[in-house]
Amino acid sequence: MKRHLLVTNDYPPKVGGIQNYLWELWRRLPGDRVTVLTPEYPSSMSFDSEQHHRIVRDRSKVLLPTRALASRIRNLARDIDAELVILDPALPLGHLGPSLGLPYAVVVHGAEVTVPRRLPLARNLLGRVLRGAEFIISAGGYPALEASKSAGRAIKTIEVPPGVDAVRFSPLDTNGQRTHRLRFGLDQGPLVLSLSRLVPRKGFDRTIEAVASLRDEFPGIQLAIAGSGRDAKRLARIARKLDFPVKFLGRVSESDLAAVFGIADVFSMPCRNRWGGLEQEGFGIVFLEAAACGVPQVAGLSGGAHEAVTDGVSGLVVEDPNNSDNVAEALRSILGNPDVADRMSKASRNRVTSELSYDLLAQRLERALS
Repeated sequence: MKRHLLVTNDYPPKVGGIQNYLWELWRRLPGDRVTVLTPEYPSSMSFDSEQHHRIVRDRSKVLLPTRALASRIRNLARDIDAELVILDPALPLGHLGPSLGLPYAVVVHGAEVTVPRRLPLARNLLGRVLRGAEFIISAGGYPALEASKSAGRAIKTIEVPPGVDAVRFSPLDTNGQRTHRLRFGLDQGPLVLSLSRLVPRKGFDRTIEAVASLRDEFPGIQLAIAGSGRDAKRLARIARKLDFPVKFLGRVSESDLAAVFGIADVFSMPCRNRWGGLEQEGFGIVFLEAAACGVPQVAGLSGGAHEAVTDGVSGLVVEDPNNSDNVAEALRSILGNPDVADRMSKASRNRVTSELSYDLLAQRLERALS
């Protein structure tokens, strides 16, 4: 595998989906061939000491595409005898690629290609970055398609979708479900779970409306929403207006994530496009974490969410997620049909273990970098 330098602002112990994606992949690559350049972060010294690959911490809080950073990248690449520099994401850090004088690749996740592609000046800049890259590493087919449109031609692409740790995230047995539901203050009735940042495009408002509309059909139905964000107060107001007792769990610790997914009967995040498509779902790692726990998923048709949820197999994709009746129908189809729910549960788990474990995805990345 090529000795390379990964440059990114998003690496643990900083928490987030992209951070987890990069770390789960790069920690599985041969450690003597990998160096990561990333900003300092609280507790990073302790984290770095536990890794098998080298991590170089920059004292700045954010890496910006400046001449100073370009110079540092060149010097570090020379010191480690790097054959390749990987810039994450394509913008803004990828902006340095064409001026480095070194072979480079970029990582694309979604928003950093969909938004600039719709803005003339940013589109031209992004196209230059993509066309100059040796190849791109794409977190799924959706960002790969957006990137090729931005480049104006076909570009060499390595698709490595987000995966999941299938050992850490696994189904709970009946006793485990009962125990953890009690721990989180939930009953044993039908349980719909939503978990992510609480922002409007995630569609949790429509989930609240949908679940509230099903309370007569499914006595004792519950909705638990986990996460924090700017939409929290609005969601609470919607629940009060509908007189439906949503259980807001707040931010869930990493150690509790698998248990929270495992207690659910259905996972619902009917994500939607906003601002004329400027805001879309990138992929939705939470769908895979639910799938690994054997929980069927309901997604909205937005960005790459349909890649994370196989419609009719691991869950259902709602074409118009802005309509709560459509979301309710999807939930009804799963909750009201135990055979369907069981089939989707097994298919979800099987897909993760056979296609989307990080062990398999890291092998794909390693082959591509070789």
